Amino acid sequence: MENKVYRRDFLRLSAGTTLVAGLMSRGERSVFATSQKTKIVLKPVEMTPSIMSDLERRNLIMRLGPRRHELPAKFGETLDESVYESKGYGPHKLLTVTVNRVTLPEFGTHPDNEDFLLIGDPSCKPLYIVMALHRLDQLSQKVKQRTLSQDDFVCLHVKYNDAEVSFFTMLANVPHGEAVTKKEGRAPSFYVTEGRDLPSPNMDLGDYELTIAAS
Repeated sequence: MENKVYRRDFLRLSAGTTLVAGLMSRGERSVFATSQKTKIVLKPVEMTPSIMSDLERRNLIMRLGPRRHELPAKFGETLDESVYESKGYGPHKLLTVTVNRVTLPEFGTHPDNEDFLLIGDPSCKPLYIVMALHRLDQLSQKVKQRTLSQDDFVCLHVKYNDAEVSFFTMLANVPHGEAVTKKEGRAPSFYVTEGRDLPSPNMDLGDYELTIAAS
């Protein structure tokens, strides 16, 4: 059987809009203006149970892991229960995702949930997941009002294969994207499950650019 390579289809940004997550030294300012864009520098944080719990309390993710969805099965019983159900974007599919870019041209969102299974090789290049701390409508409003700052995002330094942090559901309408550093090495990979027909439109950040501070 012929091997096929699948990619998520993203809509193009509006004309004149770009989203860049390059690597900058930690000594640079968190927010600064250029002749064209206002750059927001994001400092990576480690994926810890407390960080992931905070994102869950903000209703941005749902953590998947030990003791999180146990059912009261009595001896001799097997119980099952839906954790969530998709909203009708076709059959569910399992994707493998390999990231080998230092920019985020596909910083977007989905109208339904997306499951992250961060099963990977820690010896690969460092991988970062950048998430907005707001839903799409609120973040878009902050862009329009020109009040966007580094406090509106979190940049997660991915930790693989950890039952407490590496498996979670990105909830609907949370803008996010992935990038790596310029470090030499193999490109990192992980798994995602989502609806086959789930759209992935990019959001318009207007005059803002995102950059990831070099570790």
